[in-house]
Amino acid sequence: MKNIIVMSGDIGSGKSSVATALKQLTGYDIIGTGTIQRAIAKKRGVTTLELNKISQTDRSIDDEIDSYVVELGKTQDRLILDSRLAWHFIPPAFKVFLAVDPVVGAERVFQASRNDENNPSLEATLENNLKRQFIEDQRFHKLYNVNFRKYGNYDLIIDTSFTTPEVIARKIKDCFDVWLSHNAYSSLWISPRKLLPTQAIKEFSDTAYEFKKDDIQGDQPITVFVCNGFIYIRDGHLRTIASHKAGFDLIPAKILTEEPSYELSPGHTANEAANDVSLAILHDWEKTLGFKYKIYPGKVS
Repeated sequence: MKNIIVMSGDIGSGKSSVATALKQLTGYDIIGTGTIQRAIAKKRGVTTLELNKISQTDRSIDDEIDSYVVELGKTQDRLILDSRLAWHFIPPAFKVFLAVDPVVGAERVFQASRNDENNPSLEATLENNLKRQFIEDQRFHKLYNVNFRKYGNYDLIIDTSFTTPEVIARKIKDCFDVWLSHNAYSSLWISPRKLLPTQAIKEFSDTAYEFKKDDIQGDQPITVFVCNGFIYIRDGHLRTIASHKAGFDLIPAKILTEEPSYELSPGHTANEAANDVSLAILHDWEKTLGFKYKIYPGKVS
């Protein structure tokens, strides 16, 4: 088993910053998509901008990048690879996906003021990010028949929305070490502020719950399901409430399903459970726990 960590993720999830922090912990080299593109551009005698333009009509550019990544997986070791599709081309690697709240991701991109992106406002940045992600999703599905945003493709998913790159890198390193030893670990670590309840918080107002450190850092993940890009609590509302109150940035979770048609209980699908969550339930959850969601599901009412 090679010591290769491949990282994919949402736009604005902080892959570069996390990779840099992870290098400090592991001593591994970092190779990103930009490095690969520059190497291919140099080989062809063109600039990276010219290479990008050529790739819009010439599939051979994608094929060359893919072959480069495959070769890295065969010949390199002790490597951190920042690439959207490296998980697909290097199956034996430790596959990490960095997720981020869309608004937080847009804030990061907007504040970075990248010269090659037309982001005159935060609202425009969010819209541009969502369009870019949609185009990427369609393109990768067409070229490779994969959904790179599906969590089931990865060994570890971490929400970077409200946590520093250093903390994220440490969590990756810890899980990677456990993975190398073939032991069990929680494959999803997420901010309590990203989790949507499926029960009204008043149902728990009279229930005492003593926070225990092991509930957050041990082997007792909450169970969740994913629907239309949002993550809902299936079981573990009390532990999530305790995590909010304790100020934890990340808690462990287990994904039951990413399929809307999956039956969480007889005759009741994940999509139906998500649609049962009203805006009133979310607002009560926010008010009681003292925070605000950055974005709400489109169909809540």
